[in-house]
Amino acid sequence: MQEEISQLGVYVKDLLFSYSHNEPILQGLSLTIKPGERVALLGPTGTGKSTFMETLVGLKEPLSGEIWIQGIPLEKKTLPQIRRQVGFCFQNPDDQLFMPTILEDITFGPLNYGLSLENATDIANNLLEKFGLEKYANRSVYELSGGQKRLAALASVLALEPDILILDEPTNGLDPLWRRNLAKILLQLPVKVMLIASHDLNWVSKVTQRALILKSGQIKVDSPTQDIIQDSLTLESYGLPIDY
Repeated sequence: MQEEISQLGVYVKDLLFSYSHNEPILQGLSLTIKPGERVALLGPTGTGKSTFMETLVGLKEPLSGEIWIQGIPLEKKTLPQIRRQVGFCFQNPDDQLFMPTILEDITFGPLNYGLSLENATDIANNLLEKFGLEKYANRSVYELSGGQKRLAALASVLALEPDILILDEPTNGLDPLWRRNLAKILLQLPVKVMLIASHDLNWVSKVTQRALILKSGQIKVDSPTQDIIQDSLTLESYGLPIDY
């Protein structure tokens, strides 16, 4: 155990989480993600994928268990240090975009961490170009489509150049061309760990090497992504029919 948590990456042990006095959402969940791994988190709606991801950045506090990020224990005093290293993209981009313009949303993080306006703007402009959003730089989030909002939210996360990237349903609202473009962008990123929750099984099979299936608050399946995607019986048994 000590050897695992001292290494970089993500280490989770016996995580327990519930809302109020309801049935626990996470029930003794344990997981290790090593540097270099791109991991898909699969499971039907309501199985706790988003909840689990939010515990990794301190947005939800578990009842018990351990979380270590890049060899650092997740505690209140270490939250700023951990959040500096982890890029988290919410399922709903409206939860992430709050500035008057998209350009300001993307520069907000770098400026907050001490970059000059010039450097932050350069980073933002490069990302806007990469995501095809140059002409929307000075527009409000309310002028963007759902897919454009998602790309802008991801750009605001990538502006901080995180070591670990956590994405919750990143292809929602994206057309086929941009799903392909997003896959290419993600595969080129120099992040150490990538964790992606998605119902888009075909897409996630192109960007991850390892897949986990979450059910009853625990990881029930942990296999290479391609093996899981080709195992229609297992997918069906966990409520994940491949053809729909």
